[in-house]
Amino acid sequence: MNKHLYEIPAVIVIFYDLDWNDPLWSEKMIECASRVQSMRAALEDRHTRITVVLIQNTLSLPAGEDLLASERAIALCSSCELNAQSLFVLPHGDHLQGYAVRLENAFYEFCQNIYHNEAKHVKSHKEHLNKNTHQYLYVRHQFKMGMLYELKQDVHTAHKHYTHAYNNLLEIRIVDTNALEIRTVAGFLNYKLCRLMFALNLPRDAISQFKAHIDRFKNRMGFQELTFEHYAWLSKQYSVFGDIFDEAVKLGLPAVQTQHPGIYYQQAAQYAIMRKKSCQELCSSVIAYPHPDPLEGANQLEFYGQRPWRPGKVTAEPPDPQVESNGIHAIQFLEKQINHSNIIIALYGLAISQYKTYRCPRTRRHLVLQMADEYYNSKDYGKALTLFTHMLWDFRGERWWEILSQILDKALKCAYLTANVQDYVLLALEVLCSLVTTSLDEKRRVYENLNRILKKQIPYGDPKLPQDVLQNAIILWQPVFSSQPLNFSLDMANIITCVETKARFTKSTYEVDQNVTVEVYIRSTCPFPLTFTKVSVTVNTPEYSSEFAVTNWENVSLNFHSFEVKRFVIEFMADANDINKEIQIGAINILLGNQAECCLDLKYTALPDANDNHVELLHFKYTGNNKVDFANIRPLSSATIVPRDSKLNVECIHPQPALLGEWYEIKINITNDEQFSIKELKIELGLVEETADVEFSLKPAGQPQKLPLALGRTDYLDKKGKYSTNVFLVAHKLGKYQIQIKITYTLNSDKPVFSIKTENIVLPVVQPFEVTTKYLSMLMCEIEAFHVEEEFAVMNYVKCLSPWPIVIENTSFKFISPVKSVEENVTSQLTGKMFNEEEVGAELNLALCEKSLLQNINIGQYTIKWKRQNGYSTTTQVTMYGLTCEWMPVGLKMVAPAHGFVRTPMVLSYCLQNRSRQIIQLDVSVEASEAFMFSGYKQLNLSVSDNTEDVGIQQDQLRALIERSVPTHLYVMPQVKGEPVMQTVYAPKKMTVVN
Repeated sequence: MNKHLYEIPAVIVIFYDLDWNDPLWSEKMIECASRVQSMRAALEDRHTRITVVLIQNTLSLPAGEDLLASERAIALCSSCELNAQSLFVLPHGDHLQGYAVRLENAFYEFCQNIYHNEAKHVKSHKEHLNKNTHQYLYVRHQFKMGMLYELKQDVHTAHKHYTHAYNNLLEIRIVDTNALEIRTVAGFLNYKLCRLMFALNLPRDAISQFKAHIDRFKNRMGFQELTFEHYAWLSKQYSVFGDIFDEAVKLGLPAVQTQHPGIYYQQAAQYAIMRKKSCQELCSSVIAYPHPDPLEGANQLEFYGQRPWRPGKVTAEPPDPQVESNGIHAIQFLEKQINHSNIIIALYGLAISQYKTYRCPRTRRHLVLQMADEYYNSKDYGKALTLFTHMLWDFRGERWWEILSQILDKALKCAYLTANVQDYVLLALEVLCSLVTTSLDEKRRVYENLNRILKKQIPYGDPKLPQDVLQNAIILWQPVFSSQPLNFSLDMANIITCVETKARFTKSTYEVDQNVTVEVYIRSTCPFPLTFTKVSVTVNTPEYSSEFAVTNWENVSLNFHSFEVKRFVIEFMADANDINKEIQIGAINILLGNQAECCLDLKYTALPDANDNHVELLHFKYTGNNKVDFANIRPLSSATIVPRDSKLNVECIHPQPALLGEWYEIKINITNDEQFSIKELKIELGLVEETADVEFSLKPAGQPQKLPLALGRTDYLDKKGKYSTNVFLVAHKLGKYQIQIKITYTLNSDKPVFSIKTENIVLPVVQPFEVTTKYLSMLMCEIEAFHVEEEFAVMNYVKCLSPWPIVIENTSFKFISPVKSVEENVTSQLTGKMFNEEEVGAELNLALCEKSLLQNINIGQYTIKWKRQNGYSTTTQVTMYGLTCEWMPVGLKMVAPAHGFVRTPMVLSYCLQNRSRQIIQLDVSVEASEAFMFSGYKQLNLSVSDNTEDVGIQQDQLRALIERSVPTHLYVMPQVKGEPVMQTVYAPKKMTVVN
């Protein structure tokens, strides 16, 4: 392998700078040939292919066109003894990458041909071999062909030859003298097979091959004195297969929890441990390296797996006993110098990372513990302590007390051997817990060591530890207690110790003038007495933290016996600045020891244990009536400071509901019903839900003010004193609005107390009235469209919707072009009228439209000035949208008296108007009626002169014009007495009569 991989190349490429038209062509050709010859001589008739690449600065012409290049290429090949296929040209131009790719493909093809020929050459030796006498050569030749085809990148053929080599190897009889060589070669072949199977996407076959390989060689140990060598080989097999598997996974092979590289790294670590144990058993008696050196020349052996003291011996002949013994002693001596722990820890590290990737947390924890044990065995106690403490967090959560107890025991030893005071006392408090299954004698020793540390004395070591280890630990402990007093702050959150605490507020809310009460419960599960120096509680607010010490007013001592529970009470006055804020129990602090020597500040959280998921099961445990039921105490870690219950009497006077758009007045009357006078009284008003639809002001129709609005203040108000103020608001949208009145003051007592009084007003806003409009013709009939320059009537109806009487102070109608009023003096017909709920008022306005439009016309603004009875005036504007306006070429108007008299003449005048730009001829006829006698034209033809626009006219339009312009009935009164007077009702205009 070394020869083909590192010494003999398949192709040698000589790059030479030479152009076809170089002036020094002959000299350079000789120099190039010299280089080729020297390289050929160095190869010593090897089958390596030599090629020459000419680097040229000018681009060559196409083949056959450049005669000079052809002649000189033939000459160069003849001089260098090369065939034409081994000469290449690399122009240094724009397409350099393309030329490089072509060269690469050509060289790749040369390499494949070389390795193929080499394999055929090796295969030709097979017919000269005898399987009975050349078993090793059969394996060697198949391995060599497999490697050559692998170099050729023919993976399938390489896999076939490696399989033949492996099967041939299995046919060799294994004895102690050749066991190492057979194992070594088998390892190489298995590696090649598994790697190629993964490359061929056959992972199941690779795993099966590896398992079968291990099963075949697992029990082929060889010399019993070198058992560790066999375990090292097994460990290496698993480790290498794990590397191959991991590489395949990185290339896209999917893996699962039951089959991934971590399993093989874990097994490699197990065999490495067996190797270490075997070395400790077999190599303990070897103290010197034998002379002469039996392993001399071990690195220059021709074949893998052979012993240096008997190279080349492949038969089962008995070796020289003395030489064999010296060789075994030399290997044992070298094995003894190896740091096996580093190998084991590295393999555990690889396995842990794999188990973490494939989400196997419990197996990962198990391996971390084994890694910690290995660190402990290698006397690296610091790293072992780090791993043990990390694993304690996981096993505390799962509450596996037996496992937790064993981990605590090892972690405590590591803390002692590293003189880590803080970790030692923390672990000691946990070991003394009743849930830990450590023996009572061991707990007593830990308890005594804890007391010795509190007195700044060196603790006793575990008598099971070796004396040299204990002596080194004592040396480390001595400088720890020679310094200043020791003070440690230990975070006890999520740590199960022999001291348990619970704290709670007695209720969830406290008024600002009440004492806040905190109950603290402490239970000791230590089998031995414990005495504390101080117990305090830290209370947190959003701005600051305060620490309150337990007062001894109940004469409760801080001495605790086993499973004793004591209750402590802390009281303090709430701060006025914390009103409407939450206060929390931040921590419970217990001091153990004294500050002059060694003091432990144990900090417990007041929050319930997140791991305590089944507290309700503790209800089934019997507890005597005279004991505090510690398990069933439910912590209450937060409370809210609320304002004191104010005695102010607040009266809000307002006639609800409010009307949309009016200035609504709210009167606020305050009476002091407190037992003391008050000072610094402030009144603020605002909305519970802020909105821009409501505006507030201190005056009606005044400038809107920002919220919160200060309504008033007074520096002093006597007992039973009164204070009044008012506020105005206007709502621009219907709905319900919640108004909050906040009154703040200070009680003028012995201890001034800040107080807050809040009143909420729910104010509904309703619509005061509803405006509807009808559009009528001059005959007082509803119309569907306006017509240009035809008068129409706008009838506005105002319907009162308010539960309170409404007074209409004035109304007005402002028309917008192209609509205009036809009345000169317009007076509101609703002025001064009062309307109750559901009453309706109407008024009429006359107008005409001057322009035709196809969409509804905005005819103007209808303004109503109104107020509720005894209220404030409010102006409401309503935008009036009319109808479309159509163009009519002819206008018709009838002028008639308001009424007639029986047998009395009266004049009916019909006025026709042409609005087009051409003369219109009309046939006019008047139908007779039995109730009337006619005088005048009943049928005539008219020509009406042009006026404005040129638009056609249809009969349907004329019929509609007559229906909306000419009344169908006329009131006739009885005949008057005396001489009737005929009034002039029409001034004749000039008309053209067409005969």
